[in-house]
Parts: sequence; structure tokens; C-alpha cells
Amino acid sequence: MSDSRQIHPYEHALKVILGAVTASPVSSVDVHQTLGLVLGADVRVPRDMPDLPRSAVDGYAVQSDHGPLFTVVQEVRAGVLPERPLAPGEAAAIMTGAVMPDGADCIVMLEVCRLEGDQVTVHEGLKPGALVNPAGDEAHVEEIFATAGTPITAAVHPALFCAGLAAVPVHRPPRVALLVSGDEVREIEDGPAPGQVFNTNRYIIEALCTGLGVPIVATHAVQDYETATRDLLAGLDDECDLIVTSGGVSKGRYDHLGAIMRGEGYELLVGGTAIKPGRPLHVARSGKGTLIFGMPGYPSACLTNAFLYLVPALKKAAGRAEYATRWFPVELADAMRGRLEKTYFNRARFQQKGHQWFAHDPGSQISSHFLNFARCHGLVRMPVDAPEGHFGGAFTLDPGTVVSALDFGWELA
Repeated sequence: MSDSRQIHPYEHALKVILGAVTASPVSSVDVHQTLGLVLGADVRVPRDMPDLPRSAVDGYAVQSDHGPLFTVVQEVRAGVLPERPLAPGEAAAIMTGAVMPDGADCIVMLEVCRLEGDQVTVHEGLKPGALVNPAGDEAHVEEIFATAGTPITAAVHPALFCAGLAAVPVHRPPRVALLVSGDEVREIEDGPAPGQVFNTNRYIIEALCTGLGVPIVATHAVQDYETATRDLLAGLDDECDLIVTSGGVSKGRYDHLGAIMRGEGYELLVGGTAIKPGRPLHVARSGKGTLIFGMPGYPSACLTNAFLYLVPALKKAAGRAEYATRWFPVELADAMRGRLEKTYFNRARFQQKGHQWFAHDPGSQISSHFLNFARCHGLVRMPVDAPEGHFGGAFTLDPGTVVSALDFGWELA
């Protein structure tokens, strides 16, 4: 068990969280229903592909050591087996993808032939195996063509049909429940009210879950009352694998969620992280094994924590083999601020010039500001050590400095 009293650095908090995540169960599912799911086992080719030698072009099937004049004795269309083997000096008109007749060992294209009646003359030299797709040319029976943990994307899904798999082993998607707390939170259809804010965090989590193909099985709003919050958490514990909460994890009088997750019946795994924005993140495990992500109330902190911690956790829970964050190098186009011993994750716009990516500051990194996320592509990770020549707690990195970045779209791919 981790020492949850410590404010964990980013990497340690992530390690603790992912160590608590297990992949969801595997079952066999009708292939039609698998798009967006994750393969639960390696999938193999049930027969050679192609199963028989096939023509790669429209042309004539012939024997390469005869010619250049052949007698056309049959036509072979795709999906129809040849009528009979070819004798020496005979040819079969053949279509792309059609099965090669026995007695032929190569194909010649229509463009290099002249047909007169039933006689075809070949105007190029003949080579054994030319323009033939041999049996097993693409894959042999029992060959693995997609591995366990692979997301079934728009490219993978049709490949399952191509292989002829009627049912596929897949992970059941993790079931997520969402609980938004705060008396000040208002739904958009209710219109504005003085001193209140619109429910943004719900739609952050819904967007991410939708992008990852993870269903949200329940969504609740709860007022800032400890008993109501505790009861709702207990009820959701029976319905889902993971609960995401919003707000109530700081140290204010009405921040009940953090106190509940630190209390009896829960194992607190992370009780804060040394990042900005998003330091108050709490992650706990209930007695039934359900993981609870206690997100901060500020939308900027919620979104940042969601990409840093929740997205990789959901990927692992969904059974993905590759769930680690895809950090990549970017060069700062604008100066950006960091701080000693705390990892700043600054929002950024990315631009590619040649082979280099550049990160632009969108204009504000204030935690209470959120609207400029609409023109951002991801986050840049600032160092925790001050660069040479900088002193004191805060520091600024100059344009041209290379840092690591994550891209929102790439993380949801």
C-alpha cells in the first residue's frame, strides 16, 4: 500500500494508479459488434490466404515453357473454380483474383497479348510465377495477424471479416460512473445564475470516455452533503468498475469527497500530486475493488488530470496493450513558466514546421481559466529543476527550449 499522506510526483502517482488497474474480462463476441473494443487474445488466420493460387491481374493463365501462341480453352472468373486443367499450349482467360487452373504456372497481362479468334499471342517473355499470388502468399493457416490488446479500429475491424472470423475474443469495456458535486454547478439547459457555474467537468469525462469507447453507465449530480455523497458512492460501487467524481477533494468545509475517500471502507492510493493544475487529485479503491478518481473542481485541473491519469487507466482497464502516454518532443515557440519541485503541465497549441513540432502559449495558464482549451492541442510538461541561470521557486524557459508534450487527439486514438 502506498503512503497516501505524501503528495506524489507525477510519475509515482501514475505508477500507483496503473498498478491498481486490471483489464476487464474477456469473452467471445459476434464480430459485427466488436468495432471499438479491444482484442482479448491473439487472433489467427483460420486458413491460408489466399487458399488457392490466384491471378493478380486480368489476362491469360499459361505454361511458361510454351508459346508464344496459345489456344484459349476456358474462362475463369473470380469466385468460380476452373473447369479443367490446362494442357501444354492451352490458355485460360482469367480475371483478377480468379483461381489459377492446374497446368498453368504464370499469368500474362491483356496489354501484352493479341487475341484472334481463340488464338492468343504473347508479345513478352514468359516467367514462371509471374503475376501469380500463391496460396498462403498473404498469411498461412494459424498465423497471428492481430495481437491481444489491439484496439479494434476502422482498419482492424474489416481485417477480422477478411480473415473469416465470425466471433472474436474481446475485453468487456470498463463500466464508468460519473458523480459531479457542488451546489454551484448548474446544467446548461437551466440557464445562467449569479455566482454559479455550468457543469463542464461532466462533459470533459464524457468526451474522453466516448473517444476511448468506454460507456458511462450512470451520471449523477450531488449536493455538498456528506451523507448523500457517501450513500451515492456506495450505490455506484455495485454498478461499475470505476467511478469518476468532480469537486470536493480539497480541504474546504464542504469538500466531502476527499474525506470520504480517506476514511473507512476505502483504501486511499493517491492523496494529491505535485503537479499544476490538478494537485488535489485523490484516487482510492473501495472494499469491492472499484477505483474512484476524485477530480478537482476546476475544469482545467479536471481535464489535465484526466489526460495524465484517467486516460491511461481507462486504456489499461479496456485491455489495451499500449496504454502509456505518448510523450513527444516539442520546441517552445513562446516562453513558458515552471516551478521547482512541482511539474507544470501547460496548455499549448502545436504547429509543425518541417520535422519539428513547436508549442505556442495560448495566452493564459491560470487554473481558473478554461476557454482557451478550445484552441489548444495538448499539454507541455515543464521540468521540475530550474535551468541554468535561474534562481528561486519559479523559472521561465526561453523560446527554443525542447520539452515533452502530449497531444489530446493522439491520446484518444
